[in-house]
Amino acid sequence: MLVKQIVYFLCQCSFLISIIMLICAIKNKKRNVCKYIIVSSIIYIIFLILDIGLLPGYLNLSVGLEILFFRAFSFVASILFIISIVISNKKLKKIEVVEESKKGKIILLLLIIFPIIIFSFSYIREMYYINNSELILVCSSGENFSKEYFAYAINDNYCKVISIGTDFSGYKMERHLPKEFAELNYTWSTDKVEIDDNKIVIYRNEEVIYEGILKNTISNYSLEEIFYK
Repeated sequence: MLVKQIVYFLCQCSFLISIIMLICAIKNKKRNVCKYIIVSSIIYIIFLILDIGLLPGYLNLSVGLEILFFRAFSFVASILFIISIVISNKKLKKIEVVEESKKGKIILLLLIIFPIIIFSFSYIREMYYINNSELILVCSSGENFSKEYFAYAINDNYCKVISIGTDFSGYKMERHLPKEFAELNYTWSTDKVEIDDNKIVIYRNEEVIYEGILKNTISNYSLEEIFYK
C-alpha cells in the first residue's frame, strides 16, 4: 500500500485497538495488565498524533476531505485510550498482588512495533522508488474538491505510483527528491509529453529533455509537474 493508505489504515487499526483496550481495562483484574494498558494507551495516543496530525503535512501527502473523518476516528480513539488509562490507574491503586506475565509483555511489544514496522515498510518502499527513479510525474484526477494528486516514479525498470510529496501539484516534491533532480516547471505552451506503447519522451521547445522505457501504462491523468535527473 501507498504511504497515504498506510496512514489511514493505521488510524483505523488504532481506533479498533482503542475499543479492545477499553474492554480489557474494564474486565482486567491483574496489576501488571493495568500497567501494560496504561503504557500501550499512552504510546498509541502519541502514534495517533503523529499518524494523522503530523505525517500528512510532513510528507506532503495529498489528502482530501476524508482526512476529517480520520481525524474524528483519531479523536474518539484518543478519548477511549484516556478512559482506559484512567480505569487502569484506579485499579492499579487497589490491586496489590503483582503477577508477572510474559504473554502480556509480548502483546505489549507487538502492539508497539506493529505500526512502526507497517509504516516503515511502506515509507522505505516509496523512498526507494523515488531515489532510484529517473523521472517523477506529478498528476491529478478529479475536479475541485474531489481533486486528488499522485505521482509516478519512473525509470527503465519500473513505473510505480507514489504518494509522498504529491500535495498541491507536488509544490514541495523537491524536498523529498535526491539533489540530482531538476524541476521542469511544466507548461502546456512549451512542453510536450509523448507516451507510445512502452516509451516516454518529454520535450521542451522541441528539444528532448527525457527519453526512457515505460514499463506500465499511464492513463486517465492530468499532468501537473515534472521532475527529472
